[in-house]
Amino acid sequence: MKGREIAYRGLLRFYEGGYTNLTLNALLKEHAPSAEDRRLATRLFYGVIERKLTLDYQIETLSRRKIEKLDKPVLAALELGLYQLAFAAHIPASAAVNESVALVKKSRFRSASGFVNGILRNFLRRDAVLMLPENKTERISVEYSVSPWIAERFIEDYGYDKAISILKSALVPSKVFLRVNTIKTTVEEGKRILEEAGFCPVVHPRLENCLILEESGGFSELSAFSEGLFYVQDAASQFCVEGLGPKKGETVFDLCAAPGSKSFTAAMQMNDQGKILSFDLYPKRVELIKKGAKRLSLTSVSAKVGDACVFNEDMGKADRVLCDVPCLGLGVIGRKPEIKYRDGSEEAALLSTQRDILNNGAKYLESGGILVYSTCSLNKRENEDQVSAFLERHPDFCLDPLPFSEEKDAVKTFFPDEGENDGFFVARFRKR
Repeated sequence: MKGREIAYRGLLRFYEGGYTNLTLNALLKEHAPSAEDRRLATRLFYGVIERKLTLDYQIETLSRRKIEKLDKPVLAALELGLYQLAFAAHIPASAAVNESVALVKKSRFRSASGFVNGILRNFLRRDAVLMLPENKTERISVEYSVSPWIAERFIEDYGYDKAISILKSALVPSKVFLRVNTIKTTVEEGKRILEEAGFCPVVHPRLENCLILEESGGFSELSAFSEGLFYVQDAASQFCVEGLGPKKGETVFDLCAAPGSKSFTAAMQMNDQGKILSFDLYPKRVELIKKGAKRLSLTSVSAKVGDACVFNEDMGKADRVLCDVPCLGLGVIGRKPEIKYRDGSEEAALLSTQRDILNNGAKYLESGGILVYSTCSLNKRENEDQVSAFLERHPDFCLDPLPFSEEKDAVKTFFPDEGENDGFFVARFRKR
């Protein structure tokens, strides 16, 4: 099966409900396309989802029909065609139009092929220039393809110019960060292995034992990966563990651990000497942590099912507690484009869960111990506001400087437009 058709089928499956990576990976495994078609399918599938609001605005403007009124197979073909015309300059316009029309002809909506052809050619007659609304907030929403709620929230929290800068960065391909397993090898050896396999790794300028790759394709198939010499972990997430600062022989609780990368990095910082209890609410996700620890040969990590919101006195006390809580994920929209279309309906429930986890995490801490709260979100209600409210509820806690902060800040927001990392938030507390 050719790349365009795989992308087309992927979009139809995704619109029925599902995760982007699982949807596409299943199709690629099922049809085993050539390397060229695999790359094309991946780019078109993720490209359409990443730019969906931009594309749908063009369709509504050109057709004078609401998106909800279009049948999904017709809509997906239009989106694929418009994406190629607007954002894939290397693809000939004739191929973009003709192949999109052909996809509709293969469906039971073949009678709409003329409609698809007309819309795409009308866009070309406008020199493939994007049409955008005049209202500032609406314009940001359409131009950068995020829900109006996210556009409004970013403007409210960070200002108009910063909101644009953040959203622009989400459209730039993300780099891959590999953490070298220092229990088994060194960063120099890991770099050499990747170079011999044809990759071009760069040592991170600030993080120890971290390598940067421009592209992700193929490194997970290396024997060195299956042997546990490295694992994927974003730079901001690695800084989060540095903020926790675990030491040899200590007891660490990671209350929302899956898939486990923070627990693994903590174990390596402790030279695998100590005790790390890694919890998740769901057994399948706990198994991911166990498999990861086994692949990396980490004996200090124990993964168990546990509810981070509910105190369990049998667990005892910890020297350090990490609360990397469930969040809206507004810092990782570049990696997970489906997040771009959240409408804020989940916010209230998540804020409540975050408060419960943070309150519960505080109960496990020894006097003088360290508590770290983190999210992969850029939303002050989930971040700064939660920190302030926690300190009001817990006078026995105070902010404590993050070890990696040259300014001795206890609270740090990582912005994706200011460095090669995801959007992320970290706060460090000490129990008096």
